[in-house]
Amino acid sequence: MAITNFEVYATRLRDEKLDVKLKQTIAHELCESLEFFQLQDYTRFVAILWPVIRDLLLKTPPVFVSSVPEQKLRSTLLEIIQRIPHSEVFRPVVLDVVTTLLALVKIENEDNAVVCLKIIYELHRMYRQLLESISLPFLELAAEIYRNADQMLKAMDSLDTPASLSTPNVNLMSPSAMSPGPDMGDMATKNLTKATSSFKVLTEIPIIVVSIIQANRRHADPFVTNILPPILHMLELNPRGAIPGHESAPSSLQYLNQHWRGAHADLITAQSKTLSFLAFFARGFTALLLPFQNRIAHLTFQLLCLCPAEATATRKEMLIATRHIVSTEIRKAFVPIADKFLDMQVLVGSGLASQCILKPFAFSMLADLMHHIRLELSPAQLTRMVDFYSGCMHDQSLSSGVHTMCAKLLHNITERIMHIPDKQHGRILLLSILKTFTSSFAAIGNHAETVISDIRSGGIYAEEKIY
Repeated sequence: MAITNFEVYATRLRDEKLDVKLKQTIAHELCESLEFFQLQDYTRFVAILWPVIRDLLLKTPPVFVSSVPEQKLRSTLLEIIQRIPHSEVFRPVVLDVVTTLLALVKIENEDNAVVCLKIIYELHRMYRQLLESISLPFLELAAEIYRNADQMLKAMDSLDTPASLSTPNVNLMSPSAMSPGPDMGDMATKNLTKATSSFKVLTEIPIIVVSIIQANRRHADPFVTNILPPILHMLELNPRGAIPGHESAPSSLQYLNQHWRGAHADLITAQSKTLSFLAFFARGFTALLLPFQNRIAHLTFQLLCLCPAEATATRKEMLIATRHIVSTEIRKAFVPIADKFLDMQVLVGSGLASQCILKPFAFSMLADLMHHIRLELSPAQLTRMVDFYSGCMHDQSLSSGVHTMCAKLLHNITERIMHIPDKQHGRILLLSILKTFTSSFAAIGNHAETVISDIRSGGIYAEEKIY
């Protein structure tokens, strides 16, 4: 593509008299042609067209209705930035690009802001030294968005009807001369939340903050100290009708209004990302989190209880974050509620996919927790633990690796059981463990006998199936 073509595109996009729909068509054509550029084309493209794209994004007001041409134009311009290879081509303008995107996040709608944040993360990952000056502004923005969590929940709770989710509202658009909106009956149209009040945007914040803190450790301590209270408060948010606690918060989420179930999914996803965020702090800044350890322990349990049955990936992220948290000194706060985790509904929920996929993650997390706190468990908790792991050893749906792990944990708590003041109670628990082990040996023996018999008779068990 010749340089004159770039200049023509720049001139047409800069023309204030040109119709917005036509500008969107031009931008879309430009976006589709990116894959055919050579390296030298990208260099000229950035030099000529980036200033035009920047001015269009900054000088035209954002809109908050998904189907209007202004929104489609802004979305396409951001897609152009995202699709340009983030290589040396960006080096001359990277600070200007990130500064512009950071300004847009403060004023944009949630869909565009999510794209902005994804681009910021990729550019910061490649140009950390060049982008050191944006560290503090971004951390301040992250703290501001976390402090808006209450407003986000109120906005979510106000979604009572399908109409409130799909019908355009002209008041949500910035005051300017806009193109005619779509048909009011168009169900594909939806109102877009402002970025600083969106759980979708909040979901993208933690990974960028972690990248910034890893590159600028001197900002870490004051930021972590200031951000912890709003982070914990955000984790305490519950959707309307959801009461913390396993019995009153079924994982099927039947208590949720069907019309805003998607909004709840955004909340629970943001909370899982934030819990992973907290796990990062727990491993690197344990001393700062110790004053909040009891809240962290209860919040971890509450989030697992409230996680929807179908949110397999979200629950997996929660389990991994919990495992990181219990690997630190904060695990002592889990002692009073440790027995509550001995429930498969809490660990993996009721979803079929979760039941099939998440058991290894759940048992690994639980094994780490129980191994470290076994000497501090009460007799009642030890009883619950023996019952739970004995049942797991008799569960044929679990793998042999899980059975082995359960056997090791039962073996490891025998020392603690021997120090229970009530010796009769301790004797009952030890006999229960012994009975579990002997019955498992009997089951293994019966299975081995069946396999050997079938092999000798040329049955279904071939040698390769055993090993």
